Amino acid sequence: MKRLFAPAAALVLALAFCLASCTSSKGGGHSYQEDGYFVQLNLERKDLLIDGETLSVQAFDQLMDELHGLLNGLEDKFSLEIDASDLSRVNAADAGEWVPVSEDTVALLEMSHAFTELTGGKFTPALFPLTELWGFAPSDAGHYNDSRPEPAADMLAAAKAVSDLSLFSWEGNAVSKAENGAALDFGGIAKGYMCDAVVSYIGQKYAGRDIDAIVNLASSNSAYLGLKRDGDVSRGYNIGIDNPRRLSTGITEGLYLVGVSEAAVTTSADNYRYYIDGDRIYSHIIDAETGKPADRGIISVTVVVPNAAHTNPGTFADSLSTAAFCMPLTQALQFFERLAEQYGIGAVIITRDFRYYTVGDITAMNRKEFAQYCNDFLGSNYNVDSIADVFTKGDLASAGDEIEPCEAELAYIARVKEILN
Repeated sequence: MKRLFAPAAALVLALAFCLASCTSSKGGGHSYQEDGYFVQLNLERKDLLIDGETLSVQAFDQLMDELHGLLNGLEDKFSLEIDASDLSRVNAADAGEWVPVSEDTVALLEMSHAFTELTGGKFTPALFPLTELWGFAPSDAGHYNDSRPEPAADMLAAAKAVSDLSLFSWEGNAVSKAENGAALDFGGIAKGYMCDAVVSYIGQKYAGRDIDAIVNLASSNSAYLGLKRDGDVSRGYNIGIDNPRRLSTGITEGLYLVGVSEAAVTTSADNYRYYIDGDRIYSHIIDAETGKPADRGIISVTVVVPNAAHTNPGTFADSLSTAAFCMPLTQALQFFERLAEQYGIGAVIITRDFRYYTVGDITAMNRKEFAQYCNDFLGSNYNVDSIADVFTKGDLASAGDEIEPCEAELAYIARVKEILN
């Protein structure tokens, strides 16, 4: 199978400077969105510059219409909410039946196979039987947060037995599976692929011209093209990393990436599609090794993939952020250290003891540090002492796999339970 790697040559105390000097990994502002499982595109006219100039309103609206059609077309292929989609038809087919699919679906299967091998099976799109069993499928929308008992052991074993990418084969533009009940879900990779598709479309439409842009898809997947232009000054983009504990802390962005350019950025966190039972958060991210929601002490993973590192950097970043959730912390850190050396990839991992770890050639700053940076280099005048940090920088050398929730984490869980009840 073809490998697609290309070697690389808030509410309370929300920082006002975030709005002026950095973009968020959560998106925001003018958006162009359709109801659907995947299609949520945020692209602001002021953030899209062609040869240093903004597009006319007419030209920008025309572009957005074209991108809307592109993304809806991909959703028609990937969405499990659409009965006629490629994935829905593959999942509904009998074992041994060959199902015709699109080139995009085959491309995602090929990349998924490569990513599954690269991550030692920590990422795989074949976990939908387990996703359904744990109540995180699209059909469970509106009930993701409902507390519920764990599935029975025999049901878990049965679902785990058919949650294996090796059960799927593809030849040309047709897919078959070896076992009834096996099912695919591109939820951990499709948003990155769709973000890549938007970037590719813009690049082809304005080929040969300088492009500066911020593209955000489904809140968690972004692409940063060119540089941030402030008058005559150009610099890398400053990006706020969403605080997955904002419900209790009241702070929207917990950390910041500084000086990012020509890269895809993806954040996976446990505060989207989850429920709480006892003092445990059950996330929608399923650990293929255990067949259960990931429980490695990690609450957020942000991955930065340079555009030069892969032909589909957003897709790659999406898969990596999912995979790291299912690794012990030390394994995840070592994994990203290898990727940093090989591809220039960077990562920020936040754990439930409210520590964060940075790997690779990226600059991650805490809230106070970022405020001081804005004062020193962006002409701001913030009272640094009045700004509260959420997370504490962890020491890579002393990181361990046994991560106990800190008091702030337990307070967050108690707060969420109070809200849900």
